[in-house]
Amino acid sequence: MVMLPNPALSNPKMYYSLGVLYLAAVAQQNHHSVAVADLRNGYKPLPTAKFYGFSCTTPEINYARKIARTLRGKTIVGGAHPTVLPQDCVGQFDYTVIGEGENAILEILSGKSPYNVLVGQRVIDLDTIPYPAWDMMEDPFSDTLFPGEKYGKAAKAATLISSRGCPFHCAFCSNLYWLPVVHRSVENIIGELKALIKRGITFFRFEDDNMCQHPALEALSQEMKKLNIHYKCHIRSDLVNERRVRLLAESGCEECGMGLESADDVVLKLNNKRETTTDHFQGVKLLKSFGIRVKTYWVMGLPGETDKTLELNKQFVIDTQPDKWTVSTFTPYPGCDIYKHPRDYNIEIIDPDWAHWWNFCEELQRYNHILIGQTPEQMWDRYLEFYRFLKSGEWKHAESN
Repeated sequence: MVMLPNPALSNPKMYYSLGVLYLAAVAQQNHHSVAVADLRNGYKPLPTAKFYGFSCTTPEINYARKIARTLRGKTIVGGAHPTVLPQDCVGQFDYTVIGEGENAILEILSGKSPYNVLVGQRVIDLDTIPYPAWDMMEDPFSDTLFPGEKYGKAAKAATLISSRGCPFHCAFCSNLYWLPVVHRSVENIIGELKALIKRGITFFRFEDDNMCQHPALEALSQEMKKLNIHYKCHIRSDLVNERRVRLLAESGCEECGMGLESADDVVLKLNNKRETTTDHFQGVKLLKSFGIRVKTYWVMGLPGETDKTLELNKQFVIDTQPDKWTVSTFTPYPGCDIYKHPRDYNIEIIDPDWAHWWNFCEELQRYNHILIGQTPEQMWDRYLEFYRFLKSGEWKHAESN
């Protein structure tokens, strides 16, 4: 199993691929000999193997192709990009997997698959999947994960996920699965946390799109409280309420990430965010009132953005005083509705080279798309102004309107 290079991140080793480690654990559990090659810091020669597995997002697909051409064993590709664009992978790998890979990889490794393209069935009972194969990696945990990129270092932390799926349909999101949203049991999640605690890890980041949607959130929170852990998670602003926030705070949650994307209601509505700036404002304030840090995630270059959007974003930051922030450049990844119907969103995709499709790739100095009626220079200048505004910190403790 190969963890591919990620050159868009200033610290590529801050995250490891949970998908790769899950697949490695499943293969090992079924008596296959498995190793993980960690190429996040750059390419290095791979050992001889019968099969090589790649899990690819869109900007990683070119790396996988390049490496696959050098290998003699059978190559398997899966993940986000092959799932939404299998035709872009067929013929360049021996096997292409569409969808979740746990069942498909076992079919391939056992030699039972007569097909080169497999559709992986969704795993409905997530408790049947073993915990990620952390021990196959030399250094699976990160001392920059819990503070976050550009926020320094702290105790080593691990990522985990308690669910798969999302019931929302944001136009810019290429989430592979919406419904059903499936959740691991409380016992299974607590078991993984205890296994990581035995490895000396007490800081965690939950990767769920919406942590607070677990149907047994109260029971989960009570059990997590007993472990005396520290964790971060993500939450939508329209799902923030006092009961949920109290449960998070009492169970060890110290930070919530909120994908605000924009403080412009026109942009939020056009992109089917199904949240409002009022939701955003109230959500940030309530989390902070319980002593939970708030990290706001912003996306510049979304359909509907104008110079007014920039000013609204700035004012929102001044008014709410978030603890942390990240701003990315919108990339219309395959699978999202904007990629499928760009004209409906008044955009034009101008760069077909997947190698450039990173939403944190600032050295390109441009987007992969344009908002029709605006110039690339206008769009990039707006991004730079907001980024510099956030980075300068001039907004901290500024007087709000």
